[in-house]
Amino acid sequence: MTAVDHFETFGLPRSWDLDKSDLERRYLELSRAVHPDRFIEAAGAAKRMAMERAADVNEGYRTLRDPVRRAEYLVLLGGIDLDSSEPDRGAPKMDSTFLADMIERREELVEQRALGAAALERMREGVEVAVADELKHGVELLRSSDVQGAARRLVARRYLQRLLDEIDSG
Repeated sequence: MTAVDHFETFGLPRSWDLDKSDLERRYLELSRAVHPDRFIEAAGAAKRMAMERAADVNEGYRTLRDPVRRAEYLVLLGGIDLDSSEPDRGAPKMDSTFLADMIERREELVEQRALGAAALERMREGVEVAVADELKHGVELLRSSDVQGAARRLVARRYLQRLLDEIDSG
């Protein structure tokens, strides 16, 4: 798991639902309190600690303010690392039906490119909706404490996001 709990750093409950203005306010307060410039006269160890604390605050803010990163972080806190392939705590393997669907979507991408910009844009819009739906369902599963189910939806979202990136790359 992770050494620093970003929710704890900001004094927030572990929840996908956050008040963004409250998060922003807490970030600004913490940033001022731990800014390395405040420790210019401090000894080497204290300076280093201040720099590490500032880095933790900045990373925590980047993670918690982004809806996707926040959802993936909650899954990580729940014991599943979406960036790992370890069998006991890594990203869940996707079933063959989903993988076959992704192959079909990639084949469709080739066809849509051949048909032109309008066809490609229609496909893009459909994939955008699918990406948003996977996040929405993943968050719903997080709210009901189904970390494994949320992890599956977030992995599916990543696959679809890569397809979206391929569409956009032309």
